Amino acid sequence: MKLLDLKIGRNSSMKGHIKSKILLMLLAFILFVSACGKTSEDSTEGKSDSESGSEVADEIVFAPNTDAQNLDPHVLNDNTSMQVSKMIYSALLKYDENNDIVGDVAEDWEVSDDGLEWTFYLRDGVTFHDGAKLDAEAVKKNFERVLDENNALVHRAYFEMITDIEVIDDLTIVFKTDEPFAPFEAHMSVTGAGIISPNAIDEFGNDLGQNVDSIIGSGPYKIVEWNKDEQMVLERFDDYHGDTPPTKRIVYKPILEDSTRLIALETGEVDVIQGIPANELERLESLDNVVVSSEIGNGNRFFRFDTSKAPLDDPLVRQAIPYAVDRNAIVDNLFPGAAQVATSAITSSVWGYTDLGPIPQDIEKAKALLKEAGYEDGFDIKISTTERYALGIELAEVLSEQLKEVGITAQIDVREWTDISSEWSGLTPDEFDQGIFIMGGAPPSLDADRGLRANYYTSETNELNYGFYSNSEYDELVNKAKSEIDPEKRQELYDRAQEIIYLEDPASIWLFDIFILVAQNESVKDLNISPLTMITFEKAYKEK
Repeated sequence: MKLLDLKIGRNSSMKGHIKSKILLMLLAFILFVSACGKTSEDSTEGKSDSESGSEVADEIVFAPNTDAQNLDPHVLNDNTSMQVSKMIYSALLKYDENNDIVGDVAEDWEVSDDGLEWTFYLRDGVTFHDGAKLDAEAVKKNFERVLDENNALVHRAYFEMITDIEVIDDLTIVFKTDEPFAPFEAHMSVTGAGIISPNAIDEFGNDLGQNVDSIIGSGPYKIVEWNKDEQMVLERFDDYHGDTPPTKRIVYKPILEDSTRLIALETGEVDVIQGIPANELERLESLDNVVVSSEIGNGNRFFRFDTSKAPLDDPLVRQAIPYAVDRNAIVDNLFPGAAQVATSAITSSVWGYTDLGPIPQDIEKAKALLKEAGYEDGFDIKISTTERYALGIELAEVLSEQLKEVGITAQIDVREWTDISSEWSGLTPDEFDQGIFIMGGAPPSLDADRGLRANYYTSETNELNYGFYSNSEYDELVNKAKSEIDPEKRQELYDRAQEIIYLEDPASIWLFDIFILVAQNESVKDLNISPLTMITFEKAYKEK
């Protein structure tokens, strides 16, 4: 449990007679502070920036590599949509710049001793962009919408543990669960927990998120323009319940082509870009007016096994294959400066991570394990991949070449994204045919529960467990972990679970953890780069 300790700002007044010399000194000091130490509430256009004393520009132009697809927070499932959603919608809780969970709409919260009831106390006076009041009834309406099975909303899985929602008064709401759920706070911080204006829910229903009129939250920015694949404009919400953003407008200009996006930054057409090819990093870092940020994110790249069929149904085979792979060569040659060799099934930015170290290439060990499994002469296998992932085809080609060294002949099957991804959910083992297939993983709650249990727990179809992985000890561990409130005991359960899935009975060939790469004009300050691979601008400003 984490309770928010609110500290309310206090104004002090000075009384009594002040001599003229002291008054002049005080006035000089106040003028200095006014120029160099403004609060976020005072950092508006035309006023001095809080750090440098320079003027703040009205807008920042950001070029992601794709446009948002849908801005209904309960549905959206792509990175750009998530980034924009975080600017528009508030939630009960959120991750701060230190990746700690803090209050957003909730100013305080608590869990019952038995772990079955979570009570949230809302901030008074919070309003949506349309002027509607954000109260406990509005929160309840949102979660009832997500939990309604008839709506079939993507993010329902994050909140299935909720069995009942009770409104105590305008500012108090209670969520009840059928068993303790340790990552409850983390799930209340995800994009899918965004709170939509009840007016928009009533008017648009499941057509929310497709046009400006239907996108109404209570976040620091409101949407005022969206020409898909061309430009989106967010405007500062002056009645926001938190610190007022220093920048009036954030303009999103999606640029799909890497080279065009880089040129736009260099010429000053845009201020910030996301999606930097690894082979351009060194050149960008050499530019005088460009700042490149590199942060470890929550995402990793791997090739997953279809464990439902021979030979990949044999744990010995799945142990052997990772030892045939030279991850250092892959990172150094394909992703220099943009990734680091994997050390577990989840990245170090995710709570519950265990450092098990890189798996070294060991051809002799791989051959010995294959021999023990009865495949001394190797076998044929399919590697399914897609261009949607950076260098997805090249990764499959390198993997195929490396597997040859241990006698495995791999046929590369290049698929369109919509084709390959449509088969990842809802098929039976007989229907599924991708062999070893490329994937990316990025738990959006920064909690191991989503990175481990959701994706690898035994299920009859591949709803989320796309490779039909099944290990009874693993299932028991991750199930216990989701209900274990003690963080130390919970970490011990995840330590063992990762040993199983990464080393002893692998579900995938984990290759590398992905860095979040962002390049910006040096005049842009206080950009927020989250391990969730989200770039947000609630505190950002651009010096004129």
